[in-house]
Amino acid sequence: MKNESTKDKVLKAARTLFVQHGFSGTSIGNIAKLAAINHSLIFHHFKSKELLWQAVKQSIVQDAEQTTNNIPDTALSFAVFLRELFVRNMDFYRNNSDLIRMINWQRLEPDASHNIGISKSADMDKWMAAFSHYQQQGDIQAKLKPEWIITLILSIISSAALDPNVFINDQQSLDEYVDFCIESLKTALK
Repeated sequence: MKNESTKDKVLKAARTLFVQHGFSGTSIGNIAKLAAINHSLIFHHFKSKELLWQAVKQSIVQDAEQTTNNIPDTALSFAVFLRELFVRNMDFYRNNSDLIRMINWQRLEPDASHNIGISKSADMDKWMAAFSHYQQQGDIQAKLKPEWIITLILSIISSAALDPNVFINDQQSLDEYVDFCIESLKTALK
């Protein structure tokens, strides 16, 4: 069995503590203690606590992507792409409770100056490329910024996947809601 690298130990310990206690409730000292390393090694691998938070979230996404690709093929029509995007990402959220807890902690974070929300990652680059593709195809207004579209869609998906809603209480209601969102987005983005 291969020895775990220091960076992997830090990510594993940080994930455990961030999920349990959130960003503000987790100290670098506690992460170092759980990882059984000197705290200065954390800053060797991650320049800040914010970057460590983002790296933990990205590692969760990367682990999940080994079994599911969250970004559908852009060869699909825009409507089919959106439906598939919604379904895959709602399933992704539902199947990744650690990420959900971290997102919920973000929402509770009292200091808005922490840069711990959506980050520009390889995954976000794929999202940006997909929406840029549909802009070039004429399905989305060219003047709209792909990052705005991503933020809007992620907000809709995460709300439907995570927030209890008495109006979306069975599969048929969920399917109808997804259809409503897709039609609304197609109209708004065109």
